[in-house]
Amino acid sequence: MSAYKIVLTAGFAMFSMFFGSGNLVFPLLIGFQSLSHHSYAILGLLVTAVCVPFLGLLGIIQFQGNRDSYFSSLGKFTAFALVLLMLTLMGPFGVMPRCITVAFGGLAVLTPGMPFWVFSLGFCLLLAALIWQRNKIVSIIGLFLTPFKLGSIILLIIFGLWYGPDVMPATQTSTHAFWLGISQGYQTMDLIAAFFFATTIYEYLQLRLKEAGQLNPSVPQLFRWGLSASLVGAFLLSVVYVGFTLLGAKYAVYLDNIPPESMLVEIAKHALGAYAMPVVAFTLAISCLATATVLATLVVDFLQQDISRNRLSRPQSIAITLALTFGMSLLGFKTICQFLGTILEWIYPLLVVYAVIQIARKSFRAGLVVS
Repeated sequence: MSAYKIVLTAGFAMFSMFFGSGNLVFPLLIGFQSLSHHSYAILGLLVTAVCVPFLGLLGIIQFQGNRDSYFSSLGKFTAFALVLLMLTLMGPFGVMPRCITVAFGGLAVLTPGMPFWVFSLGFCLLLAALIWQRNKIVSIIGLFLTPFKLGSIILLIIFGLWYGPDVMPATQTSTHAFWLGISQGYQTMDLIAAFFFATTIYEYLQLRLKEAGQLNPSVPQLFRWGLSASLVGAFLLSVVYVGFTLLGAKYAVYLDNIPPESMLVEIAKHALGAYAMPVVAFTLAISCLATATVLATLVVDFLQQDISRNRLSRPQSIAITLALTFGMSLLGFKTICQFLGTILEWIYPLLVVYAVIQIARKSFRAGLVVS
């Protein structure tokens, strides 16, 4: 496989892993709230939802994809507690229940009479079936979903921006719009996701370099390849974020009484017509299911292997994880985001500073070795 193809494949993989439920909602919400100051909001969003996550991903790559080594300077207990907190927020107390609410927000327009608790219970049962045993279901979902998802998103952005109404004037300052983009970018939680997804990217790059004849690729070499792939993934995410933020600003007049998790389907109705709503709703729901499946697998493995030391079986770990997820989902999208936002405002800046320090330390040591 050529270097060009390896970098592109890894870049698209990064995009697919990072683009989950929050990424389908918060750019639209930012555009809706910032209106004519959307360019300032986009700038803030790109800082915390694109630059910062890839900073964390490159940091883990420098540590050979080893998350434990990356956090080891914090001490064993602190590192374990931090990983537990991050998985808890990504799992049953944060992103997983939010996935359920966003999926319901998309499908609710097609099944308006369904109670949320019934949908949430069915979602959790389906999730349990997908992760009951380690198999290729997640890969199959990703393989068929990614082209379908990207196609739907690009189509919606192009037609939505072409036919969308003029953007209304903003009522807040440009500075407020910038900080809105910063704070909402935290909610994507992609920096935290990067700490767990980076190992997969590192192993992929290492394998492909070995297949290309480099039997023992160096860490600096893998870092350079990771940086190139990150630029591809960051570009794709940036394009979608800019497009979605502009859609939220243009169609704000139609979104006054629409909950954030249903905004994408509402925009699709006005941009593409009612016949496009099922396609967008399906894309939204399956995207959330794929994200929740990956996260549930991470949490279940951590609960079974690291916390219980295999005293809990896999089915028991799945039951505990999904029971907590179901209960948390009943709080609703808004309450979950408020809960996450309070914690992320404190932990995110600290994780950013730590990522910068770790990259600087590794780069400095590598420079000493070379010299």
